[in-house]
Amino acid sequence: MSANILILVVFVATMYFIMIRPQQKAQKKRQEMINTVQPGAEVVTIGGLHGKIAAVDNEAKTFDLDAEGVILVFELSAIRQVVKAAPAVAEAPKAETATDEIVDTTADVVADEKSDDAK
Repeated sequence: MSANILILVVFVATMYFIMIRPQQKAQKKRQEMINTVQPGAEVVTIGGLHGKIAAVDNEAKTFDLDAEGVILVFELSAIRQVVKAAPAVAEAPKAETATDEIVDTTADVVADEKSDDAK
């Protein structure tokens, strides 16, 4: 009787490591891919449509797919494969602009006009 139980336990453990565990790992990897998808990534949908992600709405769990100028809305679960990830956006150093040093010359012009009128 205990040999039968031992065989059953070994069979269940073997089935777990052969079938269930790899499926769970693949599902976790796919979910991670879907959660990290960014606009600009090139993807293939489960229907075979190729395009670039234009926008991602994590609240509604949808994304906008730009397929040669046509924008289509899909659920995030419709992504089969990310062909090319979105390029990482590096922060460029903030350039100083001339607008940072605007000088009010109105007072100088008004003072010059008053001195010209006094003469």
